[in-house]
Amino acid sequence: MGLSSRRTLFGLALALSSFGLVVGIRSAGAAPAVERRPAPARSKQPTREALLKGFDPRSRQLEAGHYTSPLAQNYQATLTVDPAFDNFVSGVLQRYQVPQAGFVAIEPSTGKLLSYVSHSQDPSDERDHVRDASAPAASVFKLITGSALLEQGLTPDSSVCYHGGASALTRAELTDNPKLDTACISLSGALGFSVNAVFGKLALKHLNSETLSRYAGAYGFGESLPFDARVESGVADVPNEPVEFARTAAGFWHMHMSPLQAALIAATVANHGRMMRPQIVDRIVDPSGKLVSKAEPELHRSVVERRTADLLTRMMRTTVAQGTARKTFFDEKGNPFLPGVEVAGKTGTLSKERPYRGYTWFIGFAPANAPKIAVAALIINSPKWRIKAPYLAREALRYYLLEAPKKTTAQVASR
Repeated sequence: MGLSSRRTLFGLALALSSFGLVVGIRSAGAAPAVERRPAPARSKQPTREALLKGFDPRSRQLEAGHYTSPLAQNYQATLTVDPAFDNFVSGVLQRYQVPQAGFVAIEPSTGKLLSYVSHSQDPSDERDHVRDASAPAASVFKLITGSALLEQGLTPDSSVCYHGGASALTRAELTDNPKLDTACISLSGALGFSVNAVFGKLALKHLNSETLSRYAGAYGFGESLPFDARVESGVADVPNEPVEFARTAAGFWHMHMSPLQAALIAATVANHGRMMRPQIVDRIVDPSGKLVSKAEPELHRSVVERRTADLLTRMMRTTVAQGTARKTFFDEKGNPFLPGVEVAGKTGTLSKERPYRGYTWFIGFAPANAPKIAVAALIINSPKWRIKAPYLAREALRYYLLEAPKKTTAQVASR
């Protein structure tokens, strides 16, 4: 055999030997093939928005001293409102058999709701009167006009002379007339005593439809405000026609709002012009009781400058100390029903016919110099009036700031 043949045979043998070796290693050392399956997908946590879809703040039950509400997929919400506070307000409305009412209390610095009461004497009335935005803003709208005027350079001491305008506003009453304009009052006094002619005249001189609409929008008119439940948007209609524009600025129709929005307006002024997102859901837990969401204070928007809000607060004090709400907050001898507590507020009254509805508002906050609570009370009366909104607001503030702390102190002392 030649050298070439021997080399060929040797190479073939080496190749076969190597093949055998490789086969041996594979058969002896390799594990059986295992089919790899993808890991099971984790179920997604529902979003807070999804869980709150269809949430109704009126649907709640008392558990361990707190209100809870059922949510989608068997989750549960714990609410921020104080059950004892709600019961107190509801008791006042029931005692006086008020036809319809909405009451809201907010912690100004956080937006946390402290009370949420929707009331109707009619069992078939299913409307939520806290979120219903069909009520006219009435003279409460003077706060929006006042904000715009202050930021146009006027001050609480700016004086205006006027005549008429008590229950309506005419073109003649909006026109300066030295012979008839014998009454003069400051802007602060005009807010406190709700002088329509002054706000109408000042609006015509210093504002226009676009400017007033912008301030109304900043305070939430025409907006479905962010909330844990759907909120109706208040009507924002600022006419260009001079007389109707002046009437709107003074609070005659055209603008509508819900008690929730009204409370937020008061809370914004109390919080130096910063509007917090209103929140009623404090915590959400899953079906096993695990916490999945916790509310935190959230700024919705800055509405007016701090200086503007502080000047507006000064003007709102006039309403309670001297103006349209004085008789409600002080007795005939001048003694306050809330001793040691200064309240800032604004009233509103307007009625319509067929069928008759008498709307009264009070929005405000206390203590005026360091607000702990802002409130909005709306009372809708039939021809036979029961109580007005300032009375409900006064009693609510008295309970929250004076009576409830005494009860808490007494309970702690008895332990």
